[in-house]
Amino acid sequence: MNPRAAAHRILAEVRAGALSDRAASRILPAVDPADRGLALEIAFGCLRLRARLDAWVRAFADRPTRRIDADVLDWLRIGVYQLTELRTPDHAAVGETVRAARGGLGRGKAGYVNAVLRALARGRDADPFPAPEADPVAYLCSWGSHPEWLVRRWLERWPLSDVRRLVEQQNRPPDVVVRMLTGDDPAPPEVPEGVELTPVAGWPRSFTLAKGSPEAALSGLRAVIQDPAASAVVDYVGGRPAEPVLDACAAPGTKALGLAAAHGVRVVALDISRRRLARLAAPARRLDLPVSAAVADARRLPVAEAGTVLADVPCTGTGVLRRRADARWRLEPRGLDDLVALQREIVDGCAEAVRPGGLLVYSTCSLEYEENEAQVDAFLDRRPDYRREPPELPEACVTSRGDLFVRPWLTGTDGAYAARLRRVA
Repeated sequence: MNPRAAAHRILAEVRAGALSDRAASRILPAVDPADRGLALEIAFGCLRLRARLDAWVRAFADRPTRRIDADVLDWLRIGVYQLTELRTPDHAAVGETVRAARGGLGRGKAGYVNAVLRALARGRDADPFPAPEADPVAYLCSWGSHPEWLVRRWLERWPLSDVRRLVEQQNRPPDVVVRMLTGDDPAPPEVPEGVELTPVAGWPRSFTLAKGSPEAALSGLRAVIQDPAASAVVDYVGGRPAEPVLDACAAPGTKALGLAAAHGVRVVALDISRRRLARLAAPARRLDLPVSAAVADARRLPVAEAGTVLADVPCTGTGVLRRRADARWRLEPRGLDDLVALQREIVDGCAEAVRPGGLLVYSTCSLEYEENEAQVDAFLDRRPDYRREPPELPEACVTSRGDLFVRPWLTGTDGAYAARLRRVA
């Protein structure tokens, strides 16, 4: 399949309700391996930067985007992304896109795509975005390509300069980071042939995959693929955790593997999704780690007593939007309210399973106050038998209250939050 046609198929499936990663996994096998990277870059770039690309389309089209046929609009986004973001030469960005579009749209609609893209190529020096100082919300929604309700929330909490850096970070394609499960050597380990790793500054045991595939890298290393922010949650659990150790919302299980490898303890990974939990079996065998798995609802854990429970709860994922290309457009304020209610049920259920003296670690990959500090504060109000317990060693990303909060605009990583909650005897 032509890579641009494959990108268009991915966009069409996402428009129909599919998740971007699942759509890509279905479609990319039909693309020549040499072209898969381009197809994925275009598709996911168009999803992340949809609002930015639409601003360019509006500047050169003869009608509002809402009046443009959905398939035509996706082809325009594909062409605009190549012209403005990839800096593909005009003849290739326009010519190859129109040629690929002609098969699905027909000559007439493909001609319209051609006309708009050629007009943009001629007038690329135009600036279709509001001035950030005059209208920061409109700027961060169009150039920044984020939903307005989310932009307004962030601007209420952080300065414009921080929110702009956050938006820029969320719009970058994510690196593939290899997390070593042994040692703290800042130098890259010996790697399989064809693989190249570079250290991630400030994050021991984390290395960016600069060359080669993740499968090739993991084949010869005692490691997992994990962003430093997620690795920070594992480290934040602290010294050797009291057993039994439960990862209550574990799938796909990378944190469970990290806990088992770091401390040599047996970890039971629990999740409500059998399909997602099944992905844990192969890496656990490869790494020979004492991790077992069971399907369970974290709101009602089927255990009498645990020494340590990690509750990495479902959340809005606003700290990992760069990894979930379509997620920002699926989020809605009422979805946040629903998740906060679910998180409350999960943390209360997990708290019942922790024995006196044991540790409950609550974590999310969200940046939102309601899912993080407010959720923990409300829990402590309900449960006077729990208290915050700051980590034993100071951490750069630990707040004054002892919670972990990884801010993407400061670290260049994903975002993460965690709180250590000790059940007093």
